[in-house]
Amino acid sequence: MSEATRRGGRTLAVALRAPEWSLLLAILAVLAGIYVKQGPPHSFFDWPNLNNVSHTIALLGVLAVGAAVIIISGGIDLSVGSVVALSAVVAAKLMTEWLPGAQRSGSPISPTVIAAAIAITLLLGVVIGLLHALFITAFRLPPFIATLATMAGLRSLAIVVSKNQSVNVNFPAFRMFGSDNVYTIPIFLVVAVVATVMMGATVLGRHLYALGGNEAAARLSGLPTARLKMIAYGLSGMLSALGGLLYAGNAGQGKGTMGMSYELFAITAAVVGGCSLSGGVGSIRGTVLGLVLIQIVIKGTGLVVTWIDPTQIEGLVLGTIIVLAVALNQRFRGRG
Repeated sequence: MSEATRRGGRTLAVALRAPEWSLLLAILAVLAGIYVKQGPPHSFFDWPNLNNVSHTIALLGVLAVGAAVIIISGGIDLSVGSVVALSAVVAAKLMTEWLPGAQRSGSPISPTVIAAAIAITLLLGVVIGLLHALFITAFRLPPFIATLATMAGLRSLAIVVSKNQSVNVNFPAFRMFGSDNVYTIPIFLVVAVVATVMMGATVLGRHLYALGGNEAAARLSGLPTARLKMIAYGLSGMLSALGGLLYAGNAGQGKGTMGMSYELFAITAAVVGGCSLSGGVGSIRGTVLGLVLIQIVIKGTGLVVTWIDPTQIEGLVLGTIIVLAVALNQRFRGRG
């Protein structure tokens, strides 16, 4: 057997051992269980429900990708939901009050105003991410504390800016990005593909893995750890702001109470997808599959368990998934 053949065999073996295969099998198993348990007419597999599930995955997926990048680089971001709320409120205010040419909800609005509002909101997300990095690198705050503080502060700021009221943005040219799967799913796929390439095929991605695996060793190796943290948190902030834009478009409004517990969904998707909370391990592909599995379990449970309101047990289901995912993650890491 030639060396090239042996090398190809080893590469195939490594690919087949990737955790994504386990997630795919779990997704198929859950779908089969729902199909058998629910019985005819199998409403879970109806197009309206599948369209709704895929829409939810696309909206949360943008946030989960950002959370995965942060976790792989050895950090954590608890402010995701608050950034979603603040971004939605700021974008709504920009389009209805603050920008020249802004119009009240329902009135015609210039595409230039919409584009400017989107750009400013994304920039706001980057600034918030850089602020997190500054707290962590300059003030030596643990990522948990730094982002916990902004989780509370940014939500209060969103409530103040919105005057604790909904800011309506019923502009079809804006709403289509968050409410129509024709636009929402491609946006999510572009984010996921770009992040996958960045983390798996670029020097920056390798440096972020090294940072998460062992920050001290990365620093001694000459890697610019402070700059890497700025990039990771800046990217996470921008994706959270993008999520805020999409949710504002989906709901047709910006509100200070939006995005409650969204950071929990994002972090759980990353952990279920194979990201280690210790850093240095995980993938964007696994995170996306983890999110798909979570949503299928939550939506499927809501349809199968018909004797109780699905919204009442969503937290219980998510909490159970978190415990199982972290426990299995720690157990297999310990064996390794």
